[in-house]
Amino acid sequence: MKNFFVGFAASAALSACASTSVQDMSRNTFQVSTTTAPICGKSGASKVSSKVAAIEVIRRGGDRFVIESAQSSRSLSGIVGLTAVNRSNQGIVVRMVELGDDEYDDALSAREVLGEDWEKQAKRGKPSTC
Repeated sequence: MKNFFVGFAASAALSACASTSVQDMSRNTFQVSTTTAPICGKSGASKVSSKVAAIEVIRRGGDRFVIESAQSSRSLSGIVGLTAVNRSNQGIVVRMVELGDDEYDDALSAREVLGEDWEKQAKRGKPSTC
């Protein structure tokens, strides 16, 4: 029975371990801010931010983008026993690039970032797990 509760708690923690917001900065630039649960770590926050950026670019009718800047940090979300529980935060500024722009060939492809099921992911929207 103990294993059931541990498994249930773990799956509940993973079911909504990421929270992301998107803020417009200009016509072709936006910021993605992601906070993830401790289990995701910094790489999980970065992965979610990249996926959200790609999804947002597709939703806005584009495909290519560059990351203008990125910041990551950890924040204390609580203390369990004697252990600090830290959440990972990732912020990236994304600029959409259009065909004809100088950086187009070097820019990231949103579809490639998301992979083969990019349409499904774009339709589903922001991921809530890392």
